[in-house]
Amino acid sequence: MDLKLPHLGEGADSGIVVNLFVKEGDQIAKDQPILELENEKAVATIPSTEAGIVAKVYVKAGDKISVGQSILSLKGVETPKAPKKDKAAPEGKTEPRGAGGAEEPVERREKSESKPEADEEPERDKSP
Repeated sequence: MDLKLPHLGEGADSGIVVNLFVKEGDQIAKDQPILELENEKAVATIPSTEAGIVAKVYVKAGDKISVGQSILSLKGVETPKAPKKDKAAPEGKTEPRGAGGAEEPVERREKSESKPEADEEPERDKSP
């Protein structure tokens, strides 16, 4: 996947690469700075829009680049997938308990685990 120079703002459609913060083989995270770009108005840090391993760098310090131009190529980029459903039982539903396969409502089990037994006394602070 190629990372391209994003739109920088009104009237800013190109710039000169001042610093390059990554090289081939680097592992980068989404939003990690990858280069600094100077245009007529300012020097801006350009972040990565994806995470992955840098496979190829297409620019170097001193290059003039424009919006939409490829900056680098990443490998190992995962495409976003639909979120997985939580496998936890919804409140009030049942789930297996023990080897006998008996089921107990989740809500009730959680409450019974947090309460002390009737014949047990709660611990008290015994400091003087």
